[in-house]
Amino acid sequence: MKFLITLVSALCAVASVSAAPQFRGNQPQPQQPQSSPVIAIVRQAQDGPNYDGRFNYQYETENGIQTSASGDLKNAGTPDEALVIQGSYSYTAPDGTPIQVTYVADETGFHAEGAHLPTPPPIPEAIAKSLEYLRSLPPSKEDAQQPFRKRFARRARKYRLL
Repeated sequence: MKFLITLVSALCAVASVSAAPQFRGNQPQPQQPQSSPVIAIVRQAQDGPNYDGRFNYQYETENGIQTSASGDLKNAGTPDEALVIQGSYSYTAPDGTPIQVTYVADETGFHAEGAHLPTPPPIPEAIAKSLEYLRSLPPSKEDAQQPFRKRFARRARKYRLL
């Protein structure tokens, strides 16, 4: 019995020693991540959202970031109801280039404009002519019953565009 008590005491002592914090000596302590600098807002104004869905806000920070947007509810109370937002933002890129973007977001999507944004290449002349020709054709009864993609694919095959 004395052996069992001695064994349990020894195991408890080993367990408590191994659970104690270990001395690290001159080992470097882990570095705490540096927090990012706080940037103050120097101007801010907002109105809404109002009961009819309208809102307007703008702000400017001390490092030159400017943002403004306004929104309005279009066709309120109908199945075609959509929020239309117009806005802009500007800032200076890390390489010193001033960036300015204006945008509209509505039921057709997000449409942004800015001098730094890439533009698509022009449509080749042959494709532009064929598209114009397809637009000039009168709609048939089949066209009125089919979604646009099916109509376009059918006409494109007919005129050997695809």
